[in-house]
Amino acid sequence: MKAASKTAPAKAADTPEDTRPQVSARDLRREAASAAADAQHTKEIAKQFSLLRTRMLREMRNRGWRRLAVVPITRGAGGTFTSVNLALALARQSQTQVILIDLDLGNPGVADQLGVPGRGLIGATLLKGQPLEQMVSRLTETKNLAVLAPGAPEPGAAELLQDYSFVSELERLTKSHPAELAILDFAPLLGDDTALAALPLADAILLVADGRRTTAAHMQECERLLAGLPPVMGVILNKSED
Repeated sequence: MKAASKTAPAKAADTPEDTRPQVSARDLRREAASAAADAQHTKEIAKQFSLLRTRMLREMRNRGWRRLAVVPITRGAGGTFTSVNLALALARQSQTQVILIDLDLGNPGVADQLGVPGRGLIGATLLKGQPLEQMVSRLTETKNLAVLAPGAPEPGAAELLQDYSFVSELERLTKSHPAELAILDFAPLLGDDTALAALPLADAILLVADGRRTTAAHMQECERLLAGLPPVMGVILNKSED
């Protein structure tokens, strides 16, 4: 499975009443405006992520899993690109509710990728005793996709991801939220310990490899680090020349 390098626009039917703040994704509007000029590329992106969506959705449902961690092997492999496009592909199914959560707290990128404003810091929200639900927005262009996208890097990201208050609040959010699936955008596995700190929060893992830079040694190190953690559902080869 090879991913390209542009997002594809998506639209879905309105969901039932929802009081979450709504935001408009400028990148989705820009892609919609340019689709006619690059229709074949846009179609190919949508096809690739639709195939990935179908495989992931079937497996997640069969196993009763709800939280999928999208984990780049190295920085720049395209993890956030994959997270966002997979979430959009899932949301194109009008009966599938999805929440996209940015857990790369030291270097959050979901808000920029979607072109929406970030909404504060998770640590500050928890310190105020407020629920994470207050940070969740809904896209006006894709009504059955909700997004939790922090607006700035979080101090002490790895420590926060292991903090009991965060773990319990994320558990509460994903259980109470109407979304069938949660796509969790992660920090690189072969970086600091931020990704490893958060992996126990997922039910399954989707790795994203850089088709030009990921090496056999990288893959061996991933195998070592992932021992005893949630199962790996597959590896996306991004930025491939083929």
